[in-house]
Amino acid sequence: MGTIIFIVLCWYLVKGREDPGVRRKMKGLLGTIPKLIGGFFSIMAITVVFSILASGFFTAFSGFIPFIIICAIISKLVKSGKNEKKREKSVEYREIKQKVNQGAGYKLTQSTSKRVKIVSKFNKKFGLNLTEDQVERIMNASYISYYWEKEIYDMSQDYNVQVEWLKSDTDWLRAYLMAFPVMDIASDFSVQKKIVVDAYYQIFKGITAKSYYSIDEMIKDVNNKYLVNFNEMTFMIAHKFLKQNGHDFELPRIGVTRVETDVERLAREYDRMEDIDNTPTPLAR
Repeated sequence: MGTIIFIVLCWYLVKGREDPGVRRKMKGLLGTIPKLIGGFFSIMAITVVFSILASGFFTAFSGFIPFIIICAIISKLVKSGKNEKKREKSVEYREIKQKVNQGAGYKLTQSTSKRVKIVSKFNKKFGLNLTEDQVERIMNASYISYYWEKEIYDMSQDYNVQVEWLKSDTDWLRAYLMAFPVMDIASDFSVQKKIVVDAYYQIFKGITAKSYYSIDEMIKDVNNKYLVNFNEMTFMIAHKFLKQNGHDFELPRIGVTRVETDVERLAREYDRMEDIDNTPTPLAR
């Protein structure tokens, strides 16, 4: 009996490294092992009583009780799909499914270790600042969120330059990952969106557009002041994302616009002076 239990536990521990469902179930099982042991010995005591008091039929039947218990445990561990069904009913699932059907679709490995490797490799290659815990969180979230799953899939693709990676419906998230050295990662994608909105808002609310001659000057000052790493593209993505979420911040006018404004002002002044020169004067008496 001990050998059977040992084999079953070893099999699940090995499988749990690659199967996220089993991995989560094993963590929960470790917390219930003391209860299972207590229940096992209680049932074994009852089995002994049955063996003494009952007939040969009941004695034979009681011998199968430990096996029935093991089968029930395995059935509970193997049973999965609740999260999958819940995910398929979500608005997020329908949105992603529609995009997949419209496009070529994608297929991502189910291995937890390989997903972690994809994110870690991309994190290192493009100089993101994701911690090991955040990489692990993204990996776990990818099994219940199609948005995070799609993010990992896109990280597995080849890019000549990092700008190519920014071309996405989730450019707001990717700009956040690029620009912020310290970031918050949430498994729930709707919560992640709120985190990014708040992070961008805290920066833009402290900007006075009239204090800068150009956007480049503003970005440089923002990076120095808030210790972030915006470039022109990620900065404009952040500005657009805030505008889409009800926060429209003013940006400095570019140099060409200011030059045109000055020219127009001088032209109006010239026209005014010309009108004065052309105004007829009263004839002297």
